[in-house]
Amino acid sequence: MTKTILLYGGSGRTGTFVMQQALAAGHSVRALVRNPAVISQTDAKLTLIKGTPEDADDVAEAMQGCDVVISTLNNARASDSPFSKLVNRDSLLKDIIDVTIAAMHDQGLRRIVSLGAAGANESYDTAPLLMRMLIKWSHLGHAYRDHEMVEDALAASGLDWTVGRAMMLGKKEGTAPVIESYVVGGANQPKPVMQISRTSVAQWLIEALDRADLHGKAPMISQK
Repeated sequence: MTKTILLYGGSGRTGTFVMQQALAAGHSVRALVRNPAVISQTDAKLTLIKGTPEDADDVAEAMQGCDVVISTLNNARASDSPFSKLVNRDSLLKDIIDVTIAAMHDQGLRRIVSLGAAGANESYDTAPLLMRMLIKWSHLGHAYRDHEMVEDALAASGLDWTVGRAMMLGKKEGTAPVIESYVVGGANQPKPVMQISRTSVAQWLIEALDRADLHGKAPMISQK
């Protein structure tokens, strides 16, 4: 069933694929972006709204007529190095999700799917050693705490939420099925692999919109 999707992060490295794939699947997309000029995608079902998801008025405008929300936002660092500092405050994603939850309640929306990170909350203890070391000792930890606050806010929201905790995001297009893993009895079941392609993450986020079995869940997602 086609939907009208409010998309956050549509100009980003993962959000670009969400936009392309959602439109190709027949969905309508309303993308809230700071600079619409950076998006080259054109489609009759694509509406670009200039603004920021930090602003309640911008979010309320962008959400008009939408059925669901997809967020691919991340709390960016100055570079891809885990030791690079955040370029925004360390509660950016939490502040955005608070605004979004309030707007969803105001406008009667129920479904939100958000991109998260493997190693957040209870998945930290079962994450690979290198990942745990980076979360603990590098600036990745600040971004992870922001992701954790997003998950906690969604869990308390009363909405039909899902977070896809992605393993390392790869550049190559993936063709293998996505593995969904949960922490069961102190171990990951099934065992995830270390990466997943951005195109496959995009497809998973879109398909998750229609999956009631994912309501209130935050699986790790990976791909061989």
